[in-house]
Amino acid sequence: MKRRPIIALAALLAALALPAQAKVTAAEAAKLGKELTPMGAEAAGNAAGTIPAWDGGLPQKPMPRGSNPYAADKPLYVITAKNVDQYKDQLTEGHRQLFKTFPSTYKMPVYPSRRSASYPAWFYEATKKNATTVELNNNGYGFCCTTQGYPFPIPKNGTEVMWNHILRYNTKGFRGFLNMAATNADGSYVVERDYLELSFVYNNPKTTLDTLKGMNVYALTKVVSPPNKAGEAHLLHVPLDRIKDQTGVWVYNNSVGRARRIGEVGYDNPLFDGLMTHDQIDMFNGPLDRYTIKLLGKKEMIIPYNSYKLYDPAVKYKDIVGKGHINQDLARYELHRVWVIEAEVKAGFAHRYKKRTFYLDEDSWIVHAQDIYDERNQFWRTAESHSICFANVPVVVNGVQVHYDLQSRRYVATNLTNEERKLIDYDWEETPGYFSPATLKKFATTSQK
Repeated sequence: MKRRPIIALAALLAALALPAQAKVTAAEAAKLGKELTPMGAEAAGNAAGTIPAWDGGLPQKPMPRGSNPYAADKPLYVITAKNVDQYKDQLTEGHRQLFKTFPSTYKMPVYPSRRSASYPAWFYEATKKNATTVELNNNGYGFCCTTQGYPFPIPKNGTEVMWNHILRYNTKGFRGFLNMAATNADGSYVVERDYLELSFVYNNPKTTLDTLKGMNVYALTKVVSPPNKAGEAHLLHVPLDRIKDQTGVWVYNNSVGRARRIGEVGYDNPLFDGLMTHDQIDMFNGPLDRYTIKLLGKKEMIIPYNSYKLYDPAVKYKDIVGKGHINQDLARYELHRVWVIEAEVKAGFAHRYKKRTFYLDEDSWIVHAQDIYDERNQFWRTAESHSICFANVPVVVNGVQVHYDLQSRRYVATNLTNEERKLIDYDWEETPGYFSPATLKKFATTSQK
């Protein structure tokens, strides 16, 4: 793998002299909560009436497991290989390729658009303040000066848009079990069950500029099953600026019996039988240094949204996972406005994905879809996030994700929770001191319930 190229001294000094990205004006920021939603989306619906106005999203209220606030909705239409050309301008390249690859089985049921995204009031207030106070630094690999909220609710470039995805609200932290189903071309699959504990520094309402200390999240993860993978656990200390500050990564393996520190495992290191890269976790988790990031604009597109059926405990993994693609009867697609970002590998850098196109929902800043091209510039993979809003928290999660490799006709469905005894525990947190190598060994060898 190529390392960062050496920069001539004059070029380096010139780069350091570049001004930070300008903040938006007070007049622009005043639009938040008016013409723009508190998150920075267009508050109004579209001219055709096919995208409604944002009305505050799902109101915060109890939400028993299996709840579906839109269960009564019926599809407006179903896209198939026979009528896909009628909708091609509103589809990602990945979705068009899925129809070409699986013409007899792939379909997309399109439902009424529901702008369900909602967050705590304090998060909205923090986001509004950020519009006039936050700016990029270190060539966009970091930013200053905030500890909560979307950092760039009125973005001026693609880097700011991607930061909003990376640092969106996920509560103070969470713990629980997640399941990943890696499939073969014949439809057979193996489920990997993982246990995670994450505590966020950024977006914790108690964090101040003094206590932030440049950190984003602390995490402990381990594989519980299948037996041939069980026992390996990881500890991560993830900074905000992953170029200026090193990501701390420790691994514990039962066969060794101790925790040891290892190098950065991000970028294009393979994951789940090679069907994903590490920076595809969460659809994209950075760093941003290997790509030139371009903002192509905003567009109305059909994306996965409010896919509550994929979280229903009455649905089993065998009901979701099928040959070539997931059970599309359980999926839900809607028309939404999305930010379109193109990322292409910089000259002198290496990544197995030469080019990627990200599609971010304007209401949640979540990457809902991603197109991926290989080093020959051939279309290779696509991914989609089937988000839902947990109104009881409230928080929007991009839980169930599907990462397709169209060249091998295999895929992995991640973050499945249907067969778990209980859901993810949100707003869980621990102090930074808890996330230590000593805790890692105990975490790896203790059975969680």
